[in-house]
Amino acid sequence: MAKRGRRPGQNIRELALKRRVNAIISFVAAGLVISGPLLLLKAFGDFLKELTDQNSSQVESSLEMPPIVYVILIVVALGLVANGIVLWKQAAHADQGARGEEVTSKELSQLEQEGWQVEYGMRLDNGLGDADIVCISPQSKAYVIDVKSHKGEVITSGGKLHRRMGKTSYPFEKDFIAQTMKQALQVRQQKGLEFVTPILAFSDAKVSVSANKLRKVYVVEKSKLISLLKSLG
Repeated sequence: MAKRGRRPGQNIRELALKRRVNAIISFVAAGLVISGPLLLLKAFGDFLKELTDQNSSQVESSLEMPPIVYVILIVVALGLVANGIVLWKQAAHADQGARGEEVTSKELSQLEQEGWQVEYGMRLDNGLGDADIVCISPQSKAYVIDVKSHKGEVITSGGKLHRRMGKTSYPFEKDFIAQTMKQALQVRQQKGLEFVTPILAFSDAKVSVSANKLRKVYVVEKSKLISLLKSLG
């Protein structure tokens, strides 16, 4: 497998940029929703005053919008602002994920020097997005590594991953185990490989998972990723 031109975290950096652009568009649109109609009314009023003998107060009175219109404009503008805020936060989260991939790639650089082949940001079919890292060992064993940048401590409860922050623990927003398994199966299919080992790697969290494995998926923290890959061959 030849190493592709995609850089670590490139896909998600591009996603973060797209979200920020869309957020700015939402903010600008919110401003236009409020100011646009008012500016148009003012311009039209000035135009009418030049064409008629009406005084300023008469023109302004005839051009006033019903209160319900102002309410609707404010509601629409607030909706656009809220959407922009959500997109901006999502962009920040994407940048955090990209940093996790970039940091993890530095750990893998030593494996590349030992003959491992590494590919970043492989596009996957069936709506699975992309695989953060796909690598093949000198012994031709294949691995897909899904990198997560969550903080805290990763533990298991009821056969699922949970995150512990201080004394509080709660499940992750998605089933990362199932997600990583699907990626491994898709990579195997797209590349025509016999088997792909799924690995879930946390770049910023401590992992406390028995035997570093849950439902056939290896779960490790960044500092233990290289030793795991070497031990698996």
